[in-house]
Amino acid sequence: GVQILESFRIIANAIGNKAVSREFDRIREQIEKGSSISGPLKAAKYFTPMVVNMIAIGEKTEKLDEMLSDVAQHYDAEVEYAMKTLSEYIGPVLTICMAAIVGFFALAIMMPMWDLAQIPK
Repeated sequence: GVQILESFRIIANAIGNKAVSREFDRIREQIEKGSSISGPLKAAKYFTPMVVNMIAIGEKTEKLDEMLSDVAQHYDAEVEYAMKTLSEYIGPVLTICMAAIVGFFALAIMMPMWDLAQIPK
């Protein structure tokens, strides 16, 4: 596997968000100085208490790889749920948008006809 410090370096370089990248660099530096992994994560604002606690438990039980796998599975399920919810809302929103477009064109065609019908003979 990849060493912890190297993995933090890879993550910091791979993330497009500069603020989060700097946070990972800061965490890596603290780990290099001898800090536990969960300590700097607790101070960072980008990690939920669940993630920090799972990593702390993984460090104490020496099963960090299993805990990180559980965290990854949790977030995979969360992303899947969010995508499912989003896809459920897209259908009705698209239907309303299409109805508005069709209504606009119907009015654009009917209004001149209506105006012509109102002209006195």
